[in-house]
Amino acid sequence: MTLRSTAYLEIDINGGDTTGVFELREDLSDTGDVTKNYLLSNRGQRFREAFDIGTDLLPDDVADADLENRKGYHVDGGSGHYQETLSFAASPGDEWGDGSTDANDPDDVNKTDATGSEPIAMKQVFEWFVTQSKSDSSGGTRLHIGEWNDGTYSETGEAGAFGHPMPIAINESSITYDPDKPAAIEGSITLTWTSMFPNVDLEGSFENGLNSIADFVQDY
Repeated sequence: MTLRSTAYLEIDINGGDTTGVFELREDLSDTGDVTKNYLLSNRGQRFREAFDIGTDLLPDDVADADLENRKGYHVDGGSGHYQETLSFAASPGDEWGDGSTDANDPDDVNKTDATGSEPIAMKQVFEWFVTQSKSDSSGGTRLHIGEWNDGTYSETGEAGAFGHPMPIAINESSITYDPDKPAAIEGSITLTWTSMFPNVDLEGSFENGLNSIADFVQDY
């Protein structure tokens, strides 16, 4: 089921032992940006020109190819990026952290939860999670939005079309607390869709690799 007007950003810290959930539903706007990096793009014109010059020496299927000027062949190797930029507002009624405080007591706040607390506390708790997180391909940061959700936050419990949240890396975030608008904070965050690491001990593999290099150096 689609999350139509609300997004949920999950951020893990402390090695995944603590998960902050940030409900983004007020004045939410979502801008997607897809950039493709081609293995072969405008430089493909050189190949096309070579075909054009040598058509008498090439097979018929190449000689009959599209050889108009100012065009080149493109090869898409799958590289590039897909970014989401979210702009939002948040107020004390929003879920904001790991749920470890009393949401009905505005004075109950700690560094991992500010649900029901003052906006300035919400700002600082969000920033704490972002600064302490490792938002990379280990899966420590996830965005539930639109069809990118597993049903955790949908009213029916049904997942969206993709069946899981979007694994993301946080590129940049900005949160503003304006004393002239004390009831809420305003923010924006730029996220990049990322691939997940395989389910292996990458840290252990890296250390083993370093040990192998050290042994090689000692031997020689």
